[in-house]
Amino acid sequence: MDQADKSALVKSLGLHLLLVIVLLISVSLSSSPVMPVANSTPAPVIKATFIDAQAIYDQQRAQAQAEAQARAEEQRKRQAAEERKRQEAAARKAREKKAREAAEAKRQSELRRLAEQKARERKEREEAEKAEAARKAKEAKERAEMERIMQEQLAKEQAAMRQQRRQQVLSEVERYQIMIQQTIMRYLNADFKDKSCRLKLKLATTGFVSQVSIVDGDAALCRAAESAVRRAETLPMSEDPAVYEELKDIDLKVEL
Repeated sequence: MDQADKSALVKSLGLHLLLVIVLLISVSLSSSPVMPVANSTPAPVIKATFIDAQAIYDQQRAQAQAEAQARAEEQRKRQAAEERKRQEAAARKAREKKAREAAEAKRQSELRRLAEQKARERKEREEAEKAEAARKAKEAKERAEMERIMQEQLAKEQAAMRQQRRQQVLSEVERYQIMIQQTIMRYLNADFKDKSCRLKLKLATTGFVSQVSIVDGDAALCRAAESAVRRAETLPMSEDPAVYEELKDIDLKVEL
């Protein structure tokens, strides 16, 4: 019982006690003997009722206790309801927290999965790119080696062809030099036996002698050979441009 209940109980008991005292006084006054009056009507008899103050006190005390208990019960119920609400709120918050934590854990797990997937895909892509680069490098190396071999083979073939062509040209040059010497020799006599002369000739593509000059040798033979060239005017000339390039400026040796 709290202080307020005790105070209310004391006040209630005080009022009831005061009421009991008043009633007792009233009964006492009513019970005083009344002198009979002659020739008067007999007074009515008043019956006194005894009031048990202890019973009233006990009753009031019981009522006060009942009210206090009712208030205490109401307070208990209110506190229980508040505690229930608090527990429910705490449980709800715990569930919400657990749900948030579960959602966050799921989100983090998904992020990790995506990160691992991206890392795996990036690694696979890099490995594929590396393999492709290695394949291309190998192909380029093989292609370069093949091209080198082909170029080398082609160079050898071209060199062989040039050498063959050179031999052909020199052979033709030599042949035409002999023919030119024979043409000049037709205009010389046998007086220059065992003598020689070197002439410098410039020839056109037709074999026409555009210029002749003496380089060295027997003077008489050189003059006779120069005269023979001028008399011939046109000397044998190949139609092959390569042969002509060798013969257009010819250093000719004339000897009998």
